[in-house]
Amino acid sequence: MEKVQFQLEATLPELKDLHEKGLFSKDEIDQITRRRTHLETSLIRQGVRKEDFFKYAEYEINLEKLRKVRWRRLGYDKNPPPPSASLFSIPRRTMYILKRATVKFPGDIATWLAYVEYAGREGMRKIVTKGLTSALQHHPLSSTLYLLSSFHYVHPGAPFPRSAIPSASTLDLPSAAADTDEDEDETKCGVFALEGTQPARTTLLLGLRMLPANHDLWREYIKLELGWVEALRRRWKVLGISNTAQPSAVAWEESTGGEGSFGPEGEDARKAILGGQLVLQAIRSALAATPVTFGSSSSNSNGGLDFREGLLATLRTYPSPLRPTCLEVVYGDLEKVAEWGGRAGAQARMLLLTKGLYDRPYEARRKDDGRVVLEGVELVEAIGTIGKEIRKAVKSAGAVFGEVAGLWLDQRIQENKENPELVSCPNCAGLHQQNSS
Repeated sequence: MEKVQFQLEATLPELKDLHEKGLFSKDEIDQITRRRTHLETSLIRQGVRKEDFFKYAEYEINLEKLRKVRWRRLGYDKNPPPPSASLFSIPRRTMYILKRATVKFPGDIATWLAYVEYAGREGMRKIVTKGLTSALQHHPLSSTLYLLSSFHYVHPGAPFPRSAIPSASTLDLPSAAADTDEDEDETKCGVFALEGTQPARTTLLLGLRMLPANHDLWREYIKLELGWVEALRRRWKVLGISNTAQPSAVAWEESTGGEGSFGPEGEDARKAILGGQLVLQAIRSALAATPVTFGSSSSNSNGGLDFREGLLATLRTYPSPLRPTCLEVVYGDLEKVAEWGGRAGAQARMLLLTKGLYDRPYEARRKDDGRVVLEGVELVEAIGTIGKEIRKAVKSAGAVFGEVAGLWLDQRIQENKENPELVSCPNCAGLHQQNSS
């Protein structure tokens, strides 16, 4: 009980300040003390669980949420008093509780995720960096930690997206969810920090060395290189640096001011960067590290092919003028896969046949969602053309391709139940009947 008493005595200045500011009454202060005593006692008993730490941290998070509500109700947000003990004490205490959880359960990744997530939500950048570094020392084979570390470097100060954190922790963050709008999160995450590219690249390459075939790491690495090139392109565009080459070194020095300019050799390197050489090399390395599994299996799941399909979806939505060039690299790999035949080859051939439904050039002011880009008559004609190509390919590729094409057509029918005429062309209908039989 001495440990419990020591922890509670450290909260006396905070509780006194909360009472003096009128944020909590005396009865509420007593209730807070009793509740903290019970929670602290649960942490020193034998057989303590990580859920005990999470329960304690969640209580402190809810308490901080209530404090903020009353802070605004009393008008302190418009006329704030001088900084005092209670202003940051509850978030600091929550961090201390989660830190104790990582010390008690260093082998449990859920404790580390809860620790760095809360620190990120509260804007504690240094703690996030140290926490992720320590977590990677205990879990060097966790792809999630490498992804979060890379995100933290590239988007400093932005909270981690909840979709990137596995649901391995029962800790909820109600204060963060209530105070932060999802649209604002997306806006903050959209800021790409060029200075964080190098440490993020180093982190992802380290992760790929430990997990050379991990699809998520390769996908994020490609996005990082795309983002870096796009950020440089936009910065140079704002600075008025064009893509035209200077005729000579003297002319270049006169036009750019000499010291600090790219120079003829630097201009060639700049154009190579804008041309996407690093991005294309990253894509080729990713495709080589995630081979397609060939065989006669009837399963629709194929790791290497699933990665390529996911990569196509990523490239179709990523805002970069390099989109067509990058897509061609993936399509070239799919053509090789299609030549091998089998189920994997049939799936690759379907991806190639249907690419016209989803691909379109990049436009700066348009946000692409990766869905079908054709509409109306163009969509009907495109599906009809695909149906003709499928019927021709079935004769040479065999029944496996017909089955894969039929599954694709069934998915289109399910997606267009409200507009069945879109997939009611004779070629498609015949193929659907062939697959059903």
